[in-house]
Amino acid sequence: MDTKDQELITRLLGQDEEFKKLYHEHQELEERIEVLLKRPPSTEIHFEIENLKKQKLIGKDKMELILTKYR
Repeated sequence: MDTKDQELITRLLGQDEEFKKLYHEHQELEERIEVLLKRPPSTEIHFEIENLKKQKLIGKDKMELILTKYR
């Protein structure tokens, strides 16, 4: 991500509530994935991580749409 995008993200975090919500959800999902990756592997954990990654990707796509609108 370039400097312009970082500046835009910072601005949107203060101005766009939807973007702010999506950004924080993305961060929370990343933290949950990191915690699960530290646990011993199991089928349940694998599926949970995959589900969290899908949720994270959906949110990232929504954030990208918002960024595109403001570029």
